[in-house]
Amino acid sequence: MSACNSITDDYCVAQKTAFGDTDEFETLGGLAQLSEAFEAGMVLVLSLLDDYTVDMLWLDSDYPTDESASDPVVARGPCSTSSGVPAIVESEYLSSNVIYSNIKYGDIGTTY
Repeated sequence: MSACNSITDDYCVAQKTAFGDTDEFETLGGLAQLSEAFEAGMVLVLSLLDDYTVDMLWLDSDYPTDESASDPVVARGPCSTSSGVPAIVESEYLSSNVIYSNIKYGDIGTTY
């Protein structure tokens, strides 16, 4: 996958190909469909969750864990592959909470 500095339909197809994922984005209409959805209106939803399927490894660890971490598709971040286990997270961080504030939206570079 070549370097890029913006999200385009071509980038999304390349990303799905590189990660071996099903290209549902293109099948469902790509950026044109996403633009239509934005124009219709959306609600921003933020949440905290525990991932009982793969312990959030897909986000910031080596995933899939049975593949080589030397593959950039696998090396997704610095967290240990033993991190994120819901039973541990829930017992050690029982009172976890978050406050979302000062959320801004707009064109890139305009929300200082």
